[in-house]
Amino acid sequence: MLSIRHFFATPRRGMLFHVMVEKLGLRQALDARPQVEAVVKRAQSRCAGCGREDSCQVWLSDNDSPAEAPYFCKNHDMLERLKHEVEAEAVLQPA
Repeated sequence: MLSIRHFFATPRRGMLFHVMVEKLGLRQALDARPQVEAVVKRAQSRCAGCGREDSCQVWLSDNDSPAEAPYFCKNHDMLERLKHEVEAEAVLQPA
């Protein structure tokens, strides 16, 4: 059975990663990280190879302000680490 990923080039398939980052409100934090280009490239590659694009698109459309990525996301752990780093940085910054 063919998945939707077979119809898009790899860079296009990895674009759901960027939608996920936006939904989670992590764009600014991700862009501020050192070596962001390499991090994004690896994350897009994981996203493109996932095979759950349909589930992801449904999840993204059903969740306006999610607390975390879905359990099936290949980038879940990386996104959670980024979220926790942002939270820790906010605590450390003087008010």
